Amino acid sequence: MSEGFSWSWQIEWQTPYEFHGHAIKRVIADEVSQYQRSMVVEFYRFGKALIIDGKIQSTVQDEFIYHEALVHPLLLSLNNPKRILILGAGEGATAREVLKHKSVEEVVMVDIDKTVIDFAKRHLQEWHQGSFDDPKVKVVLQDAYDYVVNSREKFDAVIMDLTDPIAGGPSQRLYTLEFFQAVKRIINDDGGFVTQSTSPSFSLETFAVIHNTLRSAFRNVSYGVVYVPAFDGLWGFNYASDVIDPAKLSQEEVEDRIRSRLNGRLRFYDGATHVNMFNVPKYLRETIQAVKGISTLANPVSTPA
Repeated sequence: MSEGFSWSWQIEWQTPYEFHGHAIKRVIADEVSQYQRSMVVEFYRFGKALIIDGKIQSTVQDEFIYHEALVHPLLLSLNNPKRILILGAGEGATAREVLKHKSVEEVVMVDIDKTVIDFAKRHLQEWHQGSFDDPKVKVVLQDAYDYVVNSREKFDAVIMDLTDPIAGGPSQRLYTLEFFQAVKRIINDDGGFVTQSTSPSFSLETFAVIHNTLRSAFRNVSYGVVYVPAFDGLWGFNYASDVIDPAKLSQEEVEDRIRSRLNGRLRFYDGATHVNMFNVPKYLRETIQAVKGISTLANPVSTPA
């Protein structure tokens, strides 16, 4: 520890038996809403970071890895996606990536917490880059579960960027078969769905159960994995559809679609990265195949910490 520094720490439990600590240089903002506590801090290594209920959501240094991996494999596998639903407004970075697609005409973002949206607008400009104010974007203040279950609209893609299914937490019931079936109902026949699916490094069984649950709702379900340095491990995504499968896109197809269908620069995702994301190591594949459980409202999946 360097002499002259006054240290405080973000300690994040990844399992009941291990944690990852980040030294905090300064606290930029700290607000509590009726739903959650949101903080923006500055880490020594990763710069500005968003923390919700004690869990790091992203950092300014490597958030692009997560958000590009979440958005582009699905949207590039679809034919001319126009209407996109984002569950969880978050930092506005998911919308930022969606808006890079030339075909997109409307983005609906659903979030239960106006305080967090206002918080992100004020403190996370590096993430959203004005996406909240884009004329294509509509923000709906509503519980995502209620919105989907009661919606009569149709979308080409649904992107779920919510917090982990922590036991008793606000997002837990959104990782259930009943919810995934409701999501499928509002997706166009040739559309698709993607959700962040927790960490295969620290909650592999949770990841596998989410994958199995989606397979009970959709015909085609594939998973991709990336390494996010600030999370200190792998992070996983599940992509689901009755028609398309992003995992079947070749490196050349991805490169061609990036050139013809996107505006703006990508920092992480390209053809080679796409192929690497879906070539998951054998030990992970074997464990995922061995887990048979599914998540339901009566027995919802949860992360170990």
